[in-house]
Amino acid sequence: MRSRYLLQAVVAGVLGSALYLAAAVASSGTLTAPPAGQTSSIAWAGGPYTGVTADPSACTTLTCDSFMLTVNVPSTFYASNPTYAVRVRIAWAASTNDFDLYVYDSSGALVASSAQGGTTFEDADAGALPSGTYRVQVVAFAAVNASYTGSATLGPEPTTTTGRARYRNGDFTFSAPQALPGPADLLFTQQGVEPRAVTDPLGNIYVASIQGIPAGTDAWKSMDGGQTFAYLGQPDGAQAASAIARGGGAGGGDEDLAAGSSGNVYVTSLWLGSATQASSSNGGATWTANPFSTDAPLTDRQWIAAHGAGELYLTYKQLGVLLANTESIFVAKSFDGGVTFPQIVEVTTPEFGVQPGLQGNIEVDPNTGTVYNAFVGAQENQLYLARSTDGGRTFILKLILQAASGTSLGNVFPSLGIDRGGNLHVAYSDGRNIFLTSSADGGATWTPPVRVSNGAATKTSLAPWVQAGDAGKVNIAWWGTSASSNLDAGARWQVLFAQTQNAFANVPTFSQAAATAVMHAGAICVNGTACPSGTRNLAEYFAQGLWLDGSALIPYPDDFNNPSPMTTFVRQTGGARITGIKN
Repeated sequence: MRSRYLLQAVVAGVLGSALYLAAAVASSGTLTAPPAGQTSSIAWAGGPYTGVTADPSACTTLTCDSFMLTVNVPSTFYASNPTYAVRVRIAWAASTNDFDLYVYDSSGALVASSAQGGTTFEDADAGALPSGTYRVQVVAFAAVNASYTGSATLGPEPTTTTGRARYRNGDFTFSAPQALPGPADLLFTQQGVEPRAVTDPLGNIYVASIQGIPAGTDAWKSMDGGQTFAYLGQPDGAQAASAIARGGGAGGGDEDLAAGSSGNVYVTSLWLGSATQASSSNGGATWTANPFSTDAPLTDRQWIAAHGAGELYLTYKQLGVLLANTESIFVAKSFDGGVTFPQIVEVTTPEFGVQPGLQGNIEVDPNTGTVYNAFVGAQENQLYLARSTDGGRTFILKLILQAASGTSLGNVFPSLGIDRGGNLHVAYSDGRNIFLTSSADGGATWTPPVRVSNGAATKTSLAPWVQAGDAGKVNIAWWGTSASSNLDAGARWQVLFAQTQNAFANVPTFSQAAATAVMHAGAICVNGTACPSGTRNLAEYFAQGLWLDGSALIPYPDDFNNPSPMTTFVRQTGGARITGIKN
């Protein structure tokens, strides 16, 4: 039988501060202003509930609960107590059940929420809620005969970063999806996965994606802000042939794309023997290709980053270096726009130090020339930063974080961004949620990781990509589904988009929206070539960019609306942006 009851009020000292409990009744309660330096709190409980409710608007009295929360504080309370905030929290016994938490104001507007998967709690930080009545909705997202306890508190926020965040519905809008096709492929008809978008200093947008080895890598260009795209052929192939029919490229494996400050455009593409580095100094009209840009065998997952007019960094992982079953990361540098790479440095030495697992992207601070690369350790529960302050000649390693044993941070690549203030931001997935951690001192120290993904549409979240703007402002895009597992054959995936304007706040705020409709159905495996057939159709990543006006550029693979995965493009058309001035 479903029941709700008031928990007994307990007054106790907590870290030297008294806990002040206001009066409450079974289905409602009031938070009043606590004595100076203390906390007021009310508590309740509900259940048992059985239901599968992804949409809060579909709630019934059998699947959801409501608690009416009244906040009653003087009009000057928050001005006198600027660090105070209202938090609403629920908890239950087992992670096999899943409840979600939403807080609405008297007009029905959502003011706070917490909806994640694989935990036994939800914690919604509502900030400085003014006096009024709010409806706390507890939703049985997937529960069987499960009860919960709830509490609401009004008290000081932490004075140091804590890993907590506030979540808001974003008012972001995006353009209609635009497929970027090309001529028929000689091997695979048409497909395009692992796309990335970049913008050059003139505002030209470039997108590149892979066809698969040995079908080559495709490139497109837009000169009108992403409204239309022209197919540039395959930079890693014979241009005359690839402009007519795809499939003639020395590449098609992992790719990356970069644009230099002088307008040079760079595409790197993996093939079985090495990586092809293609460079263009005339806007993609012609390309100079070096199919042996790495001189090491067994090269995997290469990334590039441009610096200045002609410098290009190339990082890659070599398999089986020196000792069996070991891997190492190398960084090569070109001084002639990617034609040659005379400077090659081994960043990790697994036989004596750190052995890498999945390697994330390489980035260069345009103001200082400092080079950064993020990667996951071989055990996958460690996240590292490699940093060079001497132009890539030497590197030091910093441990960003270490998760609990058995936790994998390789879902898929960690993504690194550098904002205009020189701050670092790394996004990653633990297989359930997307997290963000940031550094204001070149990677010496990091903020506690904070969950980014939130809501019923993203109970499982993979493949994040961070794009940094002005100081402390970042966008994060990822693949999200309401399914509880990435291997669920019935999963429906979308591209989700979140933004924070205050990444270094004690409690940052993330605004979130769907950037696309469903773009993939079924499992997404993150184990590379070990994945079962049909579970790796989207390959392993997609990378958003930023236009001159600060709007997000999101290319993504879509095989839900196409017979095979097709590179598709949307641009942010509304909502806040992360840069206030043009690049």
